[in-house]
Amino acid sequence: MRAASSAPLPPRPGTARARRGRSRGSHSQAPRGPGHGRSSPPGASRGAAAPAWGGPHVNYGWGEPIRLRHLYTASKHGLFSYFLRISNDGKVDGTTSQSPQSLLEIRAVAVRTVAIKGVHSSRYLCMEEEGKLHGLLRYSTEDCSFEEEIRPDGYNVYKSKKYGISVSLSSAKQRQQFKGKDFLPLSHFLPMINTVPVESTDFGEYGDYSHTLESDIFSSPLETDSMDPFGITSKLSPVKSPSFQK
Repeated sequence: MRAASSAPLPPRPGTARARRGRSRGSHSQAPRGPGHGRSSPPGASRGAAAPAWGGPHVNYGWGEPIRLRHLYTASKHGLFSYFLRISNDGKVDGTTSQSPQSLLEIRAVAVRTVAIKGVHSSRYLCMEEEGKLHGLLRYSTEDCSFEEEIRPDGYNVYKSKKYGISVSLSSAKQRQQFKGKDFLPLSHFLPMINTVPVESTDFGEYGDYSHTLESDIFSSPLETDSMDPFGITSKLSPVKSPSFQK
């Protein structure tokens, strides 16, 4: 009987390749937005570098790409629905349909942190004590920065870094009733692409960008059962990604 060979067995075809693929894949998922102590999804590393396609939550400077969106929110049972609007006088409220005043520039200013600016009014969305919203012409890091959380249902929550209160179109009375709770009515927003005709909207410096972004990138059918319903992670390679949520 021959003695067993001590030479190591050759690796099975594809084993090393699969192992390398799993290693690379463990860092390919963009970090999820911040929440109330929510951890990153499985497979995401806190120290991982931003993905090559410039995913939704990377540390962009002011000169980097932006999102032009309308922030849509609805009541619990869908009886009321609004688009967040920043008027020229600084008033922040809701409108039942998209309008030039509800078109917003959403720009990442730090990791998982955004500034929101009305394109028509040129005012930044800011928050006072007790969660009252108003628009300012000058950006304030303390008052006008919001942590952006992507929720499992695809909606976003924007929480003031200074006050820890979520942006909401609820009334002052409702904010008092829900004070200290994790949920505020009309605080879950769905960023939606613009449907207001370009001819009737003064996009200013964003005119060409808005037209290109919407016609070339966000033209695919909506996948409502997907965590990435607009397919952003696969479509933003030609353009430096505006941070995006559903």
